Amino acid sequence: MTKKEKYFIRSNAKPYLAHYLLYFFLVCVMSVFSICSILSINNFLQILFYQNEVSQSSVSALDSLLNSVYSYFLSFGKTKALLYFTAIILSIYFLKDVFYWLGEYEMGATRNKITRNIRSNMFSKFIHQDVSFFYKYKKGDLLSRISADVLEYDETVLKSIQTIINSFVVVLLYLIMLFYISWKLTLISLLLFPLVASLTSMLSRKLKSNSKKLQAKNGQIISDIEQTISGLRIIKSLAAIDYVNDIFSKRNENYTLLRNKVYRKIYLASPQSEVISSFVIAIILLVGSKQVLAGDSLSSGMFIVYLILFVLIIKPAKDASTAFYNIKKGTACMNRIMEIESSENNIKEPTKPKAFPKLEKGIKFSNVYFSYGEKDVLKNINCLFEKGKTTAIVGASGSGKTTIIDLIEKFYTIKQGDILFDDISVNDLLSAEIHKNIAMVGQDTILVNDTVSNNICFGSTSYTQQEIENAAKIANAEEFILKLPDGYQTNIGDRGDMLSGGQKQRISIARAVLKNASILILDEATSALDTESEKIVQEAINRISKDKTVIMIAHRLSTVINADKIIVLEDGEIKEEGSHLELYNKKGIYYNLYKMQEI
Repeated sequence: MTKKEKYFIRSNAKPYLAHYLLYFFLVCVMSVFSICSILSINNFLQILFYQNEVSQSSVSALDSLLNSVYSYFLSFGKTKALLYFTAIILSIYFLKDVFYWLGEYEMGATRNKITRNIRSNMFSKFIHQDVSFFYKYKKGDLLSRISADVLEYDETVLKSIQTIINSFVVVLLYLIMLFYISWKLTLISLLLFPLVASLTSMLSRKLKSNSKKLQAKNGQIISDIEQTISGLRIIKSLAAIDYVNDIFSKRNENYTLLRNKVYRKIYLASPQSEVISSFVIAIILLVGSKQVLAGDSLSSGMFIVYLILFVLIIKPAKDASTAFYNIKKGTACMNRIMEIESSENNIKEPTKPKAFPKLEKGIKFSNVYFSYGEKDVLKNINCLFEKGKTTAIVGASGSGKTTIIDLIEKFYTIKQGDILFDDISVNDLLSAEIHKNIAMVGQDTILVNDTVSNNICFGSTSYTQQEIENAAKIANAEEFILKLPDGYQTNIGDRGDMLSGGQKQRISIARAVLKNASILILDEATSALDTESEKIVQEAINRISKDKTVIMIAHRLSTVINADKIIVLEDGEIKEEGSHLELYNKKGIYYNLYKMQEI
C-alpha cells in the first residue's frame, strides 16, 4: 500500500479515532469472556469424568485456580455442580455475545459515517469543479465512483480494517493463553506462519492490478447504461437497439470474466489457510498427546482446552488473511476516489476579491483568446455588452457563441486578454458573486423531481409563496400551473417530464424573474419550441428584459431582429457587428445567414 493510500485511510478514520478505541476495548472484553467460557469447560469435564477428589497432576497457577473453583462447586455434589457450571458457561457466553453486538453496532455506525463523509466530499468536488472537469470524465464513470466505488471501499477496506482489529485482539489474547498453557505446542504452530504470509503476499500482488481494471470496466458499464437510458428515443428511432445491446453484452461479458478472475484469487485464501491449519492441528494432536501421556505439566483437561482455543484462533487468523486480500482489492476503488478528491479546480479565485459592481457601462471583452486544448476557440475578441441593452451573438455551430457565455460566467480561465465588468477584471471577482448577478434561460431547462414552487425558487428557500406566484405571472406560467392537479404543489416528475417544452421554459423564465439579476443570458431560449409556445415565451422574455443587460445566443435569426446590437462570429472571431438593419444592408455573413433561413 502506498503512502497516499495509507494517508487517505488515516485521514478519513482520524475523526472517529475514539470510536475505533471503543471498538478495540469491546473486542478485548468479548475475547476475555470467550476465553473464560472455554476455561470453564475444563472444570465441567473434571466434574463429569473425574472422581470426587481434586486432580493434583497440574502444576501451573492457572490449573491451581481452576482446581480451587472445581473444589468449591464439587462440595455441592456432582449434579448441582454441573448445573451451576452450565449456568456460568451460558452467562459468560451471553455476556460475550452482548459485547460482540455492541462492538459490531459501534463499528457499523462508524463505517457508515466515514462513507457518508467520502460521498459528501466527492459530491462537493463535483459541483465545485470547473466545466472542463466534466469533459475529462464520463458521466457514468463519475456516477460509478460516487456510488459503487464508495460502497466497494466500505466493503473491502473499512470492513477489512474492522476485521483486522478484531482478529488482532482475539489472536493476541488467545496466543497469550496458548503460550501459558503450553509454550512448546504454541511455538511449533508459530513456525509455520511465515509460509502463510508468503502465500498471501504472492496472491495479493496480482489481485491489486486486476481489481483496478475491474473498477474501470464497472464505470464503463454504468456509463453505457446512463447514455442508453438518456438517449433511448433516438436509439429506437435509429433501429439501433440490437447494435447497442450487442456492445453492452460484450462489455458485460468482459467485466464478468475479469470479476471471476478476481474472486478466484480471493476464494483461494480460504482453502489455502484450511490446508495449513489442518496440518498444524495434526502436529499439535501428536505432540500434545505425548505430553499428556508423559505427565509433562499438561493435564488432559487443559489439553482439550488448548485444542479448543487453537481451533477457535484459526478463524480470526484466516479472517485477517482474507482481510488483507480485500484491502488489496479495495485499493483500486480507493485510488479512483482519491483521484476525484485530489482534483483541483482550474478556476483560481482571487485572494482579495472585489465587490461585484453595479453595472454602469457593461461587460467588456478586451483581446480575449481562449482554447480547450492547443487549438484556439476564441481569437482576439473585443466587444462590449452594454448595460441596459440587448446584444445578440449569432454564427454557425462551433463558432464560439456558447464559449463567450461560459467565459462571462467564469466557467473557464481565459488564455489571454481580460473580461471587465465595468472596470473590474473577471479575475478579481469571485465566481459565486458573478453567478448571483446573472440569470440564465437556456435551451435545456434543468428541472428536478419536485413541486412547481420548489422548481421556480430552486437554489434558495428565502422566497415567499407570493413572490413565487408573482414571478410565475410575469413569466406567463400561472395559467398552466393552476390547471395542474395540485397547482403550485404539483410534483412535475423527473426532469419535468409532466410538462411540455414551452411550460418548462416558462418555469425557467419564472426563476430568472425571481432572481431579478441585472444581467440576463438567453441561450437558444426558444429554439426548440413550436410557434405558439415560442410566442408566449417570447412575450415573457420581453417583459423581463426591460432595464437589464441582455445577452442572447440564437440560431434562429428572426428572434434577434429587435436586438440593439448583433455580433457575428465565425471560427472564433468577430467578423461583423451592428444592428439587424446595418448588417442586412452590409450584405455580408449575417445577410447570407438571414437569407438562408428565409428560404
